[in-house]
Amino acid sequence: MSQPDPQAPNKGLLARGLKLLGHLTHPQTRTGKAFTRAEQGLTKVLARLAESPTYLKVSGGLMRQGFNVRIRRRGLMERTLRTLHLPTPSEVEDLRDQLRRVNDQVEALGTQLETMVDLVHTPEAPAPASDTVDSETRARPLKGRASSTRGA
Repeated sequence: MSQPDPQAPNKGLLARGLKLLGHLTHPQTRTGKAFTRAEQGLTKVLARLAESPTYLKVSGGLMRQGFNVRIRRRGLMERTLRTLHLPTPSEVEDLRDQLRRVNDQVEALGTQLETMVDLVHTPEAPAPASDTVDSETRARPLKGRASSTRGA
């Protein structure tokens, strides 16, 4: 007989844990009501905090500092890579942009080439026969003329 899947009990445990969590946070239970009140209170506090000029000023300053650190770190990395004669991320990005442009140009040239091939290989329409030429002359192809049209 095959052995039971070792992950099956874990799935049952997870399902039981989620069911218990759902029961604890359900709005009809005592714990669910307390959870709902606490969540509403925290939401109000955090909403006031997020709108506070002091919070906005502090968080903006921290973001600015983070951006400045990132810029300095990137500059240091690029200088180090240049010193080691290795490609820098900005040089790699420039090469990617150039490659994209070359790829676009190749695609455009391919489309133009396909169009030109279609124009060159279109079947020629037969020339309208004149009324003065008899049917016997029309039936015989002209040898010199056929070879001259192929060379053109």
